[in-house]
Amino acid sequence: MERRSPEIALTSALQLLSYLIIALGALLMAFKAGSLPASRWEPMSAGVFPQIIFVSIAILCGVAAISDISKHGLPRLSFSIAWKRLIALKAVIFNLVLFIIYVAIMPVAGFIISTFAYLLIAQFYLAPKKPITVLIAIFVAILFSTGPYYLFSEVFNIYLPRAQW
Repeated sequence: MERRSPEIALTSALQLLSYLIIALGALLMAFKAGSLPASRWEPMSAGVFPQIIFVSIAILCGVAAISDISKHGLPRLSFSIAWKRLIALKAVIFNLVLFIIYVAIMPVAGFIISTFAYLLIAQFYLAPKKPITVLIAIFVAILFSTGPYYLFSEVFNIYLPRAQW
């Protein structure tokens, strides 16, 4: 059964792409979990259970993709329709890229600085450009970057990443 509608084809293509991305991410995490330290007294290392979970997720995504392709065939869609839909999601894509940068920079810049910058940039991008919203955005960024840091360090004794410079 071939997918004829452009909207259905785009949805199917994005679904197959999500299966691939999740499977590759799970395999990467399984590889990273294998580097967890092993115990002298335990027969299995600390990474065995996470590896089992991540490999299972990758297998399930592969099975879902193969099942979807076997039932409906490969999706056929035009580039112009896909591009129009992608442009409509520019706020989502911007925040996804910003979040990936935030996670990548956190080990170097520390939790407080990277969280403050992430929240401030995201709010400036999404909020209306008024003087009061700028003040609110700065207040929210300060509150939600320092608040959790001190909550975790003082109450839970869990230390979030600190700046490396």
